[in-house]
Amino acid sequence: MPDLEKLLAFTALGDREAFSRLYEATRRRAWAICLRLLRDPTQAEDAMQDAYVKIWHQAASFRPAAGAAEAWLAAVVRNTCRDRLRAQRRDPADSLEELPEAAEFADPAPNPEQRLEASLSQGHLLDCFGQLQARQRELLTESYVLGLSHSEISERFGMALGTVKTVIRRSVLALRECLARGAVS
Repeated sequence: MPDLEKLLAFTALGDREAFSRLYEATRRRAWAICLRLLRDPTQAEDAMQDAYVKIWHQAASFRPAAGAAEAWLAAVVRNTCRDRLRAQRRDPADSLEELPEAAEFADPAPNPEQRLEASLSQGHLLDCFGQLQARQRELLTESYVLGLSHSEISERFGMALGTVKTVIRRSVLALRECLARGAVS
């Protein structure tokens, strides 16, 4: 996987080659997010194009200290889809189960999530994830896999927004700490 932070930095400087490489490295995940939220391939294509136009124009606003490049990119894509949904006054899909035909639109090449899943079966990340409490695992999955916002998770689980944010933040810190211990061993 190329260094997304560097590609974003060069994109911010107007480097079309860096933007092209950024697109190639992230398009599969962006497509999955768009298709899951919009449930319509045509709408998903339009939203994905809009999202990458935003990424081209807003690449300079990415701050590495605020979070990972992949998370920033996913947030731009998700927000673009949500803007479309608001404009259409539709609700996003509640889960992946509502779109069983998504597989027929999927790109057959392994995407970053599939590569991560493959490494999970052999890697330290699964062990670290398993060490978290069940609620922590559940909220992380809702946030990072399903792409729900903190407020959506708060509503879904009937938890205070601040509690959701705290649980997710502490879970991420616990994962980082566990992974760092594994990298040293």
